[in-house]
Amino acid sequence: MGDKSAPHGLSNSDEIKRNVRGESEEEEEEVDQEADDESYEVHVNDEEEEQQDNCCKNSTEDQTPGPFERAPDNSHDQLEVFRQQWQIELQQKSGSREQSPHTNARSTKNIKGSSSQQSEAVSREDMARAFFIQGMEAEDDGMLNEAIYYYRKALQLVPDIESKLGNMFQHSPRDRARQDSESSVEGIESEEMVIDGLDKLRLVEKGLCQMEYEQRMTHISCLPVELVIYILHWVVSNDLDLRSLDMFAMVCKGFYMCARDERVWKKACQKVWGLNLGSCKKFGNSWRRMMIERPHLLFDGCYISKVTYVRPGEQGLDNFYRPFHLVEYFRYIRFFPNGQVLMLVSPEDPLQSLPKLKNSNSQSPGILKGGYRMADSKVTCLLKRVRTESHSNQYRYKRQQRQANNQADESCYVVECDIVSSGRRAHAQLVWKSYAIQNISKLTGEQVHNQFDLNKRSFPPLIFSRVKSYTSTSSEPLT
Repeated sequence: MGDKSAPHGLSNSDEIKRNVRGESEEEEEEVDQEADDESYEVHVNDEEEEQQDNCCKNSTEDQTPGPFERAPDNSHDQLEVFRQQWQIELQQKSGSREQSPHTNARSTKNIKGSSSQQSEAVSREDMARAFFIQGMEAEDDGMLNEAIYYYRKALQLVPDIESKLGNMFQHSPRDRARQDSESSVEGIESEEMVIDGLDKLRLVEKGLCQMEYEQRMTHISCLPVELVIYILHWVVSNDLDLRSLDMFAMVCKGFYMCARDERVWKKACQKVWGLNLGSCKKFGNSWRRMMIERPHLLFDGCYISKVTYVRPGEQGLDNFYRPFHLVEYFRYIRFFPNGQVLMLVSPEDPLQSLPKLKNSNSQSPGILKGGYRMADSKVTCLLKRVRTESHSNQYRYKRQQRQANNQADESCYVVECDIVSSGRRAHAQLVWKSYAIQNISKLTGEQVHNQFDLNKRSFPPLIFSRVKSYTSTSSEPLT
């Protein structure tokens, strides 16, 4: 019995070993298959990976060795640790790959969404503005139902469209129609005024000009705009030297903007027309255009005319010879902005006569002094002859001088002229309309009115000529 049991026992032990080895190999194959399956499922879902890990752990924990099984070797533990590390690395790689496209997609979606939202907002605002303007046009035409319809659609798109449009549409339709009727080019001029305003802002930021060469002295570009404009008031002065102002504007853009300042031109217009100034709406709300286009007198020179006629001479013994004299004389009229006027008739040429008319208080002999009034393009002058000291000192005694003054007649000259243009020169010519003399006797009080017969030969038009010495200096600024 003992001999037979021994081999049987050996065979049983061998079978047990074989079963244990087979089970261990099957477990290793199952573990490898599960690892492969789990590595494939990691890319599908993270939650399934966690569930598979838990299942694998439970399976390994449940597979405890039985009474006839041998405990697992260290190789199985190493395999389990390797498998867990490998799964962690796979999870990290898959997470980084999945996050990068999602973040890029989200960023692109956000950018596209923001740009699309902005474009939609702009388009909606443009549509609301168009509807609102159509409603205003319908309201102006008297179609109230259509106006309400357009207003409602505009408010549905943008509720605060009226506040966004600003003060542009605050006036009533009647006020807008009245403004449009007063000036048809107001829109164009407003754009020009906006451009001028922007240029002035640039001047304040960048300065008037830039110096070409370095210098130790203070350059004019360092001066503020307000001070330069005040200097221009001195340049124009009360003599209204507007030509110097235009020459100043030709230097650079900064000087051009200062020379176009409306405050200077408005004061010049007030100096010319006074109470008859009126409004500048007819001239595009520009005082400079008013000064250029509206007829007015020129003050930086003198109006001159030359008269030539033939006078017969004294008859001699020779009947075949008829002597004659060619007579020439000049007539000068100088106007001042303060309302005074000087008139001189002299045979002397302009080089000798013009200095006598430089000042309004001139006491040169033969000068007629008085005042003038201007209505539209018509000028009326009232002149009297200036009493000189040489004429009053010719009497030896004061009694004789007093008697002469009482007996002398007082003469008053009344001149009316029209302001017209001469070729390309605007308002540079005076055409005679009437010329009369009123003599008043101091003894009897009688008035004698004498009217001159005007013709182009004896009274040719007076042409304006600029005199540099009249505006070479300025005593006070333009006020």
